[in-house]
Amino acid sequence: MEKVKITVVYDEGALPNTNLIGAIGMSILVEADGRRTLFGLGHRPRYLEHNLSSLDIEPDSIDQIVVSHRHIDHFGGLAGFLKDREKPIDIYAPAGAWGGKKTVFGPTGIFEPEEFTGKTVRHDITDWVQLSDHVFVSPPLTDNGSEESFLVISSSSGPLLISGCCHPGLDHVFEAVKAKFGRYPTALIGGLHILKKQDKLADLYAQYLKDVDCRRLYLNHCTGVNGINRMRVTLGLKGINDFYAGQSIEFNLV
Repeated sequence: MEKVKITVVYDEGALPNTNLIGAIGMSILVEADGRRTLFGLGHRPRYLEHNLSSLDIEPDSIDQIVVSHRHIDHFGGLAGFLKDREKPIDIYAPAGAWGGKKTVFGPTGIFEPEEFTGKTVRHDITDWVQLSDHVFVSPPLTDNGSEESFLVISSSSGPLLISGCCHPGLDHVFEAVKAKFGRYPTALIGGLHILKKQDKLADLYAQYLKDVDCRRLYLNHCTGVNGINRMRVTLGLKGINDFYAGQSIEFNLV
């Protein structure tokens, strides 16, 4: 049976008893349809380079990169990826996620370092993009003033949603997936931007996920430890799975 494998490359948490680095940022590898998609690049180039090497993931084995939005913890590791790559890589991102490097405040968005000129191919996301038979990228959603795209995998059990930070709001994202695929996501992977002192948002999201019957939850990054634990008040201790660097999950595609 054909499957999709989803592996966390970069996250605030990392598996114990490994040499993987846990640090602010997100990068998730999606392997489906004979292609490898890297969703996010983390924050620090050397941390991404280190974790890719530790997981035996060769940069040249990646077919495309998707960057969900403009925040540096989702694109900052690009130089670490390009350092060990020979051929150009396609990068899909909202137009607003691209920028340039500032000398004082750092980069204003995704940019190709001068030493790697010609190694990236820019693709602006404006509508749904189909990367392979089962892997899709959403158009940028802009509720709450933040532009963000999401990865969606069409599986045998329904859409699987991979979220960078969910800045536009969980209900908005779920409705966009339902409009495209005819049903709400049955699994949610990634970040929800709850972090600290947002118990009301954690409660709201937990109840929403319960109401739409999204039961397979693998949360990390900006959901935060406090946010995850608060959501477990509604969803139960086993209702949410931690999903750290080095961990993988698989789903059936057909």
